[in-house]
Amino acid sequence: MKKILLINFLLLLVFLPTFGMAKDLSSVQMVGIRMGFWNAVKADKVHSTPDLEISNKITAPYAEVFIAPGLKKGFTLEFSFGSCYRGETRYHDSYGYYWKSVTVYPVSGGLKFYPLSSVKNSKCQPYLHLGVAFITGVENIRLGEYYGSSILLQEGTNTYTTLGWLAGAGMDFILSRHLVIGADFKYRGVNFNDEVGGLKNFNGPQATLGISYIVKGI
Repeated sequence: MKKILLINFLLLLVFLPTFGMAKDLSSVQMVGIRMGFWNAVKADKVHSTPDLEISNKITAPYAEVFIAPGLKKGFTLEFSFGSCYRGETRYHDSYGYYWKSVTVYPVSGGLKFYPLSSVKNSKCQPYLHLGVAFITGVENIRLGEYYGSSILLQEGTNTYTTLGWLAGAGMDFILSRHLVIGADFKYRGVNFNDEVGGLKNFNGPQATLGISYIVKGI
């Protein structure tokens, strides 16, 4: 019932003329949240010794909060903090098994360009996005059932950092004087110097849906 009410509310905002107000999104300041998925295309190639059986997933849920202060003339900055929980990678051999769970935290900053920002009656605003990121990878190791005097494993947490980049495009749709919804597609370049959960290369596409609130420049 709650989902039906939410859908009806969004449809009302889209089609009610008094709510939909076209504006130049590069001249406002927005805050918002996006949720979707991050596909690390190399995640099926976790580094390990030949005697280990590994179960791992490629696509993982991703969410971020962001702020976008407008620069005008079609350009705006965007700063975001994201989190991607990669889940648990299970390592299994003849002695038993253990897990490495990984969460990746990108802190990103970049420049967005709205090519239709000067079109007065356009509620749909496509954009291009280019930026850089400081990325932290957190690896948690947890023992399962293990035995054997030659096996020495330690439970604990390891943290790794690296620099990355992003490039993509998206579409924002102006719902009302304060609300904007959008779809964002980007490719992230993320390579750690050390293995995080058995993986160094987290490069891959990211797809999210989001909602923003215009806090300044209405």
